[in-house]
Amino acid sequence: MLKVQQHSRLGKEVLQECNLAQLTDQQIQHLKQSLWEHGVIVVRNQKLTATQLKNFAIQTFGDSTLGRRPKPLDPEINPDLQSPGVAILGNPKGFSQEIVGKIGWQWHHDKDRLPKTEGLDMNTLYVVMLYGVEIPPEGIDGQPHTTEFLDMVEAYHNLNRQHWQELEQLWMYHLSPFFSSQGEEIPRKLHPIVSTHKVTGHKGLYLGSDTSILQGLEDKPEEAKQYWQELFQSILDCTPIYAHVWQPGDILFWDNSQVMHTGMPYDAQNYKRIALRVGVVNNR
Repeated sequence: MLKVQQHSRLGKEVLQECNLAQLTDQQIQHLKQSLWEHGVIVVRNQKLTATQLKNFAIQTFGDSTLGRRPKPLDPEINPDLQSPGVAILGNPKGFSQEIVGKIGWQWHHDKDRLPKTEGLDMNTLYVVMLYGVEIPPEGIDGQPHTTEFLDMVEAYHNLNRQHWQELEQLWMYHLSPFFSSQGEEIPRKLHPIVSTHKVTGHKGLYLGSDTSILQGLEDKPEEAKQYWQELFQSILDCTPIYAHVWQPGDILFWDNSQVMHTGMPYDAQNYKRIALRVGVVNNR
């Protein structure tokens, strides 16, 4: 599949020369409008603590905790990188193959705890902010370190009309990516494959991840996974991949109702990667 560093819609740079910790209401509105329009945006050259990032998330989008319990500070990690509701991804404790967030090295939509959260449907506007504090110089392929995205609005329109009509009749069950304890029923929510965005009104595809189960195949997990994989491959065959090339200080925003993404592997025994992640439901 052809990868592109530039994309006609995804990856727009906004708010140049701005400090996200000191935005005006007008600048916040511009950022959000740009996000709904482009699906993926980036603000560069930021120097924020985890607490500042969390406060910005609350000011801009609303509460971001979704019921998570605060964790005690890790004495092996810089306290400026730690705040309740902010996840630290990568290998912040030094060179090691123990990488936090490695599960994200596969194509998926982020919807975190939405299947477990009462009152929130899977079409809820869920935004992820990923702040690149320290960036490895390259991935394992020797190319610049990237995060890759698929425009699922574009993907829908790239399919033929017959495929549209078929998919518009189908729904999938979506599971929380957090593993439940043994014996506990895993919450899941039903959502149409063809989804209408709550702000733009544009139609796009929503696939979750390869754990999603097509309605009607609940008792046939192998067939459900095969259906998902074949549908996803048909999307890859007709949709270019946007690759965001990371620079230290980048804060990347993406709207999970519009895009799928995957993290990319890097050599964690020779390079360090530190990224701060905040996921938030837009309720402002």
